[in-house]
Amino acid sequence: MYAPVIAGKWQQHELWDGTYTFNDLLDVHEIMLVEGENRRRADVYAAEQREVRQ
Repeated sequence: MYAPVIAGKWQQHELWDGTYTFNDLLDVHEIMLVEGENRRRADVYAAEQREVRQ
């Protein structure tokens, strides 16, 4: 539940003041999973490119 706060996407008070709904929470978790996967793929690609250049 606090993952969006820890990630800096939301502020803690927004969890309790009605700013976001449960569906918003599900959406932001999905977005964070996609961002993580994109970062992982970019890291793999960068590592492969470094190996090719050596």
